Amino acid sequence: MSFENLSEREQKILRVLIDHYISTAEPVGSRVLANRYPLQLSSATIRNTMQDLEEMGLIKQPYTSAGRVPTDEGYRLYVDSLINPQPLPEEIARQLREQLMNRQKRAVEDILGQTAHVLAQLTSQIGVTLAPSVDRGVISRIELVPVSERRLLVVLGIHAGIVRTVLLEVSADVDRKTIEDTQMALNERLAGQTLGTLKTNGADRLRDDQRADARLVKVFFDAANDLVQRPPGETLHIDGTANLFTQPEFTNHDVLSGVMRALEERLPIIQMLQSRGVGEGLIVSIGREVKIQGAEGCSMVAANYRVGRIEGTVGIMGPTRMEYAKVVSIVDYVAKLLSEQMEG
Repeated sequence: MSFENLSEREQKILRVLIDHYISTAEPVGSRVLANRYPLQLSSATIRNTMQDLEEMGLIKQPYTSAGRVPTDEGYRLYVDSLINPQPLPEEIARQLREQLMNRQKRAVEDILGQTAHVLAQLTSQIGVTLAPSVDRGVISRIELVPVSERRLLVVLGIHAGIVRTVLLEVSADVDRKTIEDTQMALNERLAGQTLGTLKTNGADRLRDDQRADARLVKVFFDAANDLVQRPPGETLHIDGTANLFTQPEFTNHDVLSGVMRALEERLPIIQMLQSRGVGEGLIVSIGREVKIQGAEGCSMVAANYRVGRIEGTVGIMGPTRMEYAKVVSIVDYVAKLLSEQMEG
């Protein structure tokens, strides 16, 4: 179903029906629309048009004698063609800048956690942030820091301020000069390369360098995957799950349990966010499009933010009955702020 296939009357009634349902969470009848909105149409005409919209699969009747509610297809058409984008109120924009654009140096994880919290607060939904996938990140520095006689802390710096660390065990004592020489060789041969290169052919770049200690190089590359990869649960920040309990959609225990299970497992949400291609910009996934078992009654509004050459994701998850125009504006603005904060 496309927007062009609807008559002007059908477009108008679908828009106000969804607007009303979003604000009230109550099935909408023709009399309500006739009395509360300046449609200049009789209740009978509105009722006939609603029947047509139902036959098109854009609205449905949840139970006998009830009004109508939007279907996923109705929301899809509404989001794609019928909503009027809302400019972000200056008060909200100012609040976002104050809370997110903290010029003090903070860890990426702290920034992402704060961002998820702010998104949840502003929208009364669930705020989510996904850390950048660092495979395309460029190595800025490598440090080998002696911790004890046979333990080294490896610090891997990535452009845009991301840092990975791992504690390594070495089989024999290593003197400080050997550590310093190996660190110099690692930096000269690997700095400026992507982390993907580190995993695929980084060892080849050190093969003919006589300064690098073979034992340290081997231990370093054996631990390379730990440096580059993080457990999936650590890359996702979720805030605002308590907001679910305020939504009428989740008074049903089975529905609430399905969403809570998806949030606890985390991996399905990460996979859903990562399935969106880089550069696609802001994306709205509705209902079944979310493709998370147990969250079929939810929508996700997500946008990419950039950290140097790599990207992460911010978004809002909530019931399909959400204020899309408002949420879209907030998520888009936050993604731009986060890019600016990370680059700074």
